[in-house]
Amino acid sequence: MNEGYAVTLYSDRTPDQWLNQSAPTGTAFLYASTIDIERDLGMDYWSDDMFEGHGVLLDFVPKVGMKPMTATGLFEHGRPGCGIDQRMRVSRWLEDFESRGGKLVIETVTAERLDEISLKADLTVLAAGKGELNKAIARDPSRSHYSNPQRKLAMTFAKSKSGRHPKEWFNARANGMNAAKFDFFAEEGECFWVPYYHKDEGHIYCLLWEAKEGRRMDKFDGAKSSADILNAGKSVIRDLCPWEHDIVDDLQAIDDPYGWVAGRFPPTVRMPFGTMPSGGKVIPVGDTAVLFDPIGGQGGNHAAKHAKWLADRVIARGDKAFDAAWMTAANHDWWNEYAKYAYAFNNTLLEPVTVAGKALLMEVARNEKFATERFFNGFTNPKSFFPYFENFKEARKIVKAYKTTPPERLRADLPIWTNALKVEIAAKSLFAKNNYPSPGYKTSVLEDV
Repeated sequence: MNEGYAVTLYSDRTPDQWLNQSAPTGTAFLYASTIDIERDLGMDYWSDDMFEGHGVLLDFVPKVGMKPMTATGLFEHGRPGCGIDQRMRVSRWLEDFESRGGKLVIETVTAERLDEISLKADLTVLAAGKGELNKAIARDPSRSHYSNPQRKLAMTFAKSKSGRHPKEWFNARANGMNAAKFDFFAEEGECFWVPYYHKDEGHIYCLLWEAKEGRRMDKFDGAKSSADILNAGKSVIRDLCPWEHDIVDDLQAIDDPYGWVAGRFPPTVRMPFGTMPSGGKVIPVGDTAVLFDPIGGQGGNHAAKHAKWLADRVIARGDKAFDAAWMTAANHDWWNEYAKYAYAFNNTLLEPVTVAGKALLMEVARNEKFATERFFNGFTNPKSFFPYFENFKEARKIVKAYKTTPPERLRADLPIWTNALKVEIAAKSLFAKNNYPSPGYKTSVLEDV
């Protein structure tokens, strides 16, 4: 709109309905570079007051009952980010939209209505999240790695029962920083505690569980409220995370009847555009283009970056038509510049840890500088993970450059990990040398080893 384009935005809810009658559409921790995009566009109203999160406290447990391998590191060298309540953001942006020159239409857009809109507009962009309207653009089978959900998801919010600021739950273990807390259980699933700025409660944690079906974390079936989610989640934490029992005792639900989500979906990549029955074309943006499992914190950040990139591409097009060739090229360029790396990184976290991953994790636990520069910084720039994130030889080169003496807390545990990795590498080499099939490992990993 700043460039003189006439933009009409269709929303199925009013600003007030978004704010007060909607469930959160996501829990994504917004990295500082994502917030920068909104600030530059005059759309950031919350970063001055948000619950600043600077990095990660990670506990990785290869088998329940083992002592966790613990690591800390910073996102973007400590630049603060936060999970900012999407309902608050969307509500304010809709309120601002017409004053900035746009036209806002409150309407539930059906497939038939989308067909009509696509014929009238020069360009129709679809941002439908996980909604049914996404079917207007077909799934891309060549890029979509999964056809089925990989986790059962449950999310809710919690504050401190004792009245403490929730940052105190992890400050001591996280070397004083405000931390997003990651619990990775190789056999069970994952739990995430995200610093969150809630529309009513302010600074709280958003809790997300990613359960593997049928495993010990899979306790959320039948949940019908945030209380149900939190009670089941407390049970999971007590069962799997004995080092966090004191925090469980301090967890309290907040007063937000819409503040919970439970479900599952397959990570999905869609085609560059969809052709409607009347011949109009629709292009996807954000989650409609690439739908991420939330495990790697990519969805909300990808959506903002993709929208900004696509807007710049539209402006650069000038007076030329937005035809199928342009749509295909725009999709191809974004995929190769950013999205394919974010998608590959995110999907790697859903899979069993590779040999390369184990080598990286050991150095993450040894060396906070490595953890920050070569691991947690990659969450904001997934392209930087490759090739070493999936290639053992490249991972070994990166690790060697940072190699340090492990801190005292790790010296007793790392030999177990190191020896296990050596045995695994030797076994894979033997399989490869004798042309035996090696279950669970890709051929490329065998060749790298």
